Amino acid sequence: MPYRFEPYASESGETNSKSDSGDDNPPDDRQIPLDLQRLNNVEWCTCGCCRADNLETVQECVCCRELAKVQALNGNHEGSCITQHPGFEAVCLNEYVLDVAYSYYKQNHGHLNKSPHERRRYTAYRQLVRWCWGYLGKQIRVPLPSCVVVKIRDTFPSPDYQGFQEPQPEPDEPNLFLEAT
Repeated sequence: MPYRFEPYASESGETNSKSDSGDDNPPDDRQIPLDLQRLNNVEWCTCGCCRADNLETVQECVCCRELAKVQALNGNHEGSCITQHPGFEAVCLNEYVLDVAYSYYKQNHGHLNKSPHERRRYTAYRQLVRWCWGYLGKQIRVPLPSCVVVKIRDTFPSPDYQGFQEPQPEPDEPNLFLEAT
């Protein structure tokens, strides 16, 4: 079916190219001040659950209360941190839910050659993104709040951790993240 994935035109004649994630900009509407003073401390944390250990980059030094999508989800809940939301444990920490979500991932993307804890941790991060931001699309990533990363790492520990990484262009696609020279 041709044109099946084309955006619809609005009544004003402009095309509506917004996806589930909103637009091509980062999927959060608040700009977080990312300066080097955030590393090795948690003065920026307002939820009280963030930790500075294992944070390698400034992008990882973010609190759940600084991200609009996470805050909107946590909005009316009494706890100040998303990790205290009653849905967080069910969506991101329940090993049975994570195993089912991983089986869906494996069906679409193939098996991750990792330990069970590493697979569950990876799936938990994906679950949080889907819960807060919905579907972001291919090669679109968001740094997760430090408190969430800490809680997931404490639940599914491993000797090695990998922090936030910018998306890498696929070999057959041009790098859209580099500025034109």
